[in-house]
Amino acid sequence: MDIKKLLSGIAIIIDDKIKKEDSQDLILNIRDKLKDNHVSILEYEDLPDDSEIQNFNNISFILLDWQLFERPEPGMLMDETLFINNNIKFLKDIRKVSFTPVFIFSNQPPNSIIRKLSEEGIYNEGSNNYIFIKQKEDIISDVDNNLLFNEIENWLKETPSMYVLKEWEHSLNKAKKNLFWSFYEINHNWPSVLSKTFKGDGSDVNYELGNFIYKNLSARAEQVAFDDNILNQEDDNISKEDIRKVLEAERFIKSDALPDIPFTGDLFECIVEGSEEKRYYLNIRPECDIARDKKPELYCLKCRILNEEKINSGEKEDNVPFIQGNFIEKVNNAYIPFIDGGKIIEVLFRNMTIFKWEEKLKDKNDKETGKMFKETRIGRLLPPYITKVQQRYSSYLQRQGLPAIPKKAIK
Repeated sequence: MDIKKLLSGIAIIIDDKIKKEDSQDLILNIRDKLKDNHVSILEYEDLPDDSEIQNFNNISFILLDWQLFERPEPGMLMDETLFINNNIKFLKDIRKVSFTPVFIFSNQPPNSIIRKLSEEGIYNEGSNNYIFIKQKEDIISDVDNNLLFNEIENWLKETPSMYVLKEWEHSLNKAKKNLFWSFYEINHNWPSVLSKTFKGDGSDVNYELGNFIYKNLSARAEQVAFDDNILNQEDDNISKEDIRKVLEAERFIKSDALPDIPFTGDLFECIVEGSEEKRYYLNIRPECDIARDKKPELYCLKCRILNEEKINSGEKEDNVPFIQGNFIEKVNNAYIPFIDGGKIIEVLFRNMTIFKWEEKLKDKNDKETGKMFKETRIGRLLPPYITKVQQRYSSYLQRQGLPAIPKKAIK
């Protein structure tokens, strides 16, 4: 791991002593060691205001002093709680604009800081965290100039989420630079050329141009060589529910994180009137057709929740075989684990229903319910899982019917 490469970029130091060159505070020593290793730094003596925080979405890391105040003279009062609450607010605001490491280097012991952050729900004791907390004196040594970077490297090794972010960012930034310089040198107006092409094809320019950039970035990005020792840490506390949550996040995006436009893989949930039964519909219409349609129709397959007691139950009729990490599917269905809170969904191929994105839903008496179909979307199934469903449904439509083999011939 090249820690200096991973931390390259713009760093932010927030410390009330950072610009007092005559101060004996250790933050000046920390800053100088970072600069000696070619880290570019923005210096703040106090917490940035909200308008500045919005610009911190591409920073490398933040170094925050927990005590942004001078100790009062004897007999003077100071509301220390106010300063601490401002720190908490700052940390919560940063989470809204950036996923970045935060190093809290303070003159006071870490325990009280950890306790406060834990109470606020932004630090998990006993687990790895995106916040790294140390006393300043513990990371400064006149003998070992690399002590600071060694401490951060050891922390990154124990924090896979931050380590993966930094490795991936380095590869992505290189691909982004290569992509835009390459097309700029071909033609300075390449976005206009593509825009006219997309319009001539009747496609949505915003969708097509964005999709073009994403695909080119993916193709140009070098394969990231992640450290296997960091990724494969032993953790005996991982439960079945934890595994399901991670797998769901890998294949399913919840609706509140999606733009208000339809797309292949959108999953809708309708409650059957008069019961608690959930009825799901999965849109399998190709994205290019949806983008060309001003009032798009969605081709939806009905889905249902799988009763997990049927998995490898041994029952002849209801058994759902699960072998070597895969469900054995029939010709007329597909299984999607895990979505919508860890459920396993069965997609049924026998019937397709066409809905319009802004269609007003009606009840069984043909009266409008006041709800549009798009408002029932709960999330989106991502490739390759939605691609697999599309391919299997295509095979189902084109299958050649064959006569059943008599049971007696097999037995």
